[in-house]
Amino acid sequence: MIGIFVTARLGSTRLAQKHLIEANGKPFIKWLVGRYLKEFEAEIKKNEAKIFITTSVDPMNKEFENVFSGTEISIFYGSDANIPLRHLECAVTNDIDYIISIDGDDILCSASAAREVVKKLELGSDMVQTKGLPLGMNVMGYRTDFLKQSLENSAQAKLETGWGKIFDQNKIDTIAITGYENAGNLRMTLDYEDDSKFFNEVISAIGEKVLTISDQDLITEIIKNDWQKLNIGLNEEYWANFNKQKQEEN
Repeated sequence: MIGIFVTARLGSTRLAQKHLIEANGKPFIKWLVGRYLKEFEAEIKKNEAKIFITTSVDPMNKEFENVFSGTEISIFYGSDANIPLRHLECAVTNDIDYIISIDGDDILCSASAAREVVKKLELGSDMVQTKGLPLGMNVMGYRTDFLKQSLENSAQAKLETGWGKIFDQNKIDTIAITGYENAGNLRMTLDYEDDSKFFNEVISAIGEKVLTISDQDLITEIIKNDWQKLNIGLNEEYWANFNKQKQEEN
């Protein structure tokens, strides 16, 4: 079975409860999940794929149950500070063979790229990642047995930032996605207030079509309307914080 794991929790300090901020009447995280519900609709109906919000055991994350009440989305509570361990816990509990890892901050992460990752995993790859899309749109995935093996070789208890380092880089297959060279400065991830303004603008303007719009059309619309100017200046601060957190975990 394919497990689409949307990793999110509600303890953000830079932008409080950012996944629950609404755009066009729905929380950001429902827009993100909705894109994957559309892409994998057939597999979900046949019980060949399932979407999980993989969150930590912190009680505040119980709010996700209210957000997704009455839907086919499952909430999994796992390791608080070790994201890959949380994924393994969820996969083992739910008999998942292939994991698609989606960061809950990446509100418009590419569902079609996830489709390509699944194809390669089913053909035998241990781990697959895409590259070439803007920050916040690329996807990675791995087999559950490969994740288990990788965690057994890691001694770190805290793995929240840059945790891809636990994987043997020689066993990662990369799918190069071309045609987006003009979009290298787009910032499609949610960390700051201006990121929230960006996603709100895009989703409010495109509406329900954002659930099925192609990556090419989405990026074209963003650039045509200059929406990227809303948060383009945050990348330097983002990477500085990312690298600082990564160092603290080492």
